[in-house]
Amino acid sequence: MKTLRLLVVSLCLVGSNPTFADEKKIPSPFRGDDDSANLEVTYDDLDVFLQSQVLDVGRSTREKVPRTQNTGSRIKARVNRLTALEGNRFYFKSLQDDEVSGILTTLQDSLEALPSVVPLKYLSRNEQLAYWLNLYNFTLLDEMAKASPSGSIKRLLNYGNSDSILAKKSLNVAGIPLSLDDIQFTILKEKYPQNPLVIYGLFQGNIGGPSIQPKAFTGENVWRQLEQAATEFVNSNRGTYYDGKVSVFYERNFVFFDNDAQKLKDHLLDFLEDEMYTEILDADELKFANKDWQLANLTGGTREYGGSNMINGSAILDAVRASQPNGDGGMSSVENSLGESISEKVRLGARFPATQLETLQRIREIQAINAGKVVITDLDAEAAQEAIDKKEKN
Repeated sequence: MKTLRLLVVSLCLVGSNPTFADEKKIPSPFRGDDDSANLEVTYDDLDVFLQSQVLDVGRSTREKVPRTQNTGSRIKARVNRLTALEGNRFYFKSLQDDEVSGILTTLQDSLEALPSVVPLKYLSRNEQLAYWLNLYNFTLLDEMAKASPSGSIKRLLNYGNSDSILAKKSLNVAGIPLSLDDIQFTILKEKYPQNPLVIYGLFQGNIGGPSIQPKAFTGENVWRQLEQAATEFVNSNRGTYYDGKVSVFYERNFVFFDNDAQKLKDHLLDFLEDEMYTEILDADELKFANKDWQLANLTGGTREYGGSNMINGSAILDAVRASQPNGDGGMSSVENSLGESISEKVRLGARFPATQLETLQRIREIQAINAGKVVITDLDAEAAQEAIDKKEKN
């Protein structure tokens, strides 16, 4: 488990709010950031859930599924031979278990509540990006659990339509109703312009989209994780194929490339390897043709993938404790969000270690008094206590 640094905040009151001219389209609670901040959000509980439910298939070999022999049955599975062996898989069947789906909902709720407890402007841009990607993916999984889809989920995603699961206002973050589309096309698009890598962190639930990752995104590793996801997707039959064929996922996200086919092409060439590089380079035009709407379940292809790392409810339910430094050189066991009730999980401790709770509580107090500026610095324990004592005297 990652050890988080002891952080103390020096709170400097100012008379007015900073302006965010380049983020006008983003709801005000989500504007701004503090890249001098060292606050790190922990997602150990999300990791436990994902590692128990996700099968990492690895890089594509671009191998097609062999044609099946006729066994006399009139029932035929709808399988895209080009893509059925690609993409990480999620054990969607486990979500039929009320206890497992309840854990998923608790995790999603804890993410949704975070900005109401710690305003996002006090986090760095990388921390915010990791947060939005995790929130998007866990909300999608939670909505999938409610819909209980099987087979093709094209109608459920229903790109561009108001009845899409992605267009539904399924979230309320810091008092702002949000849909998954709002996160994707407003918050991420406006906050991270000219950086289409963010789209590879948005799991769509189907085989034909970017893979769900076996670990949560973190502020420290988010860009590395996205680069790896992009490399896997672009170098797969789902992403690119002969004669300039590319995924319909790129058509869905064409705005991230300024609706410019050449920018998309250049982006693909940055990641492509082997002979497909030449195929895309020499293509007269890109065709949004590659698609696979089948649910990215373990049985979404033609073969049973077996078990994931820990595919069972007890594996998740047992993993409800985490260790944190206790200040005496040892580690103490503390419950994380998996073991907390919905009423308890919104506490600051659900996402931040005990060493940061005093800091974050100070932020909330100052915020209630005056819209302030937060400067975050690393101090040792003695200096931290002196800062707290000084603040209390004032």
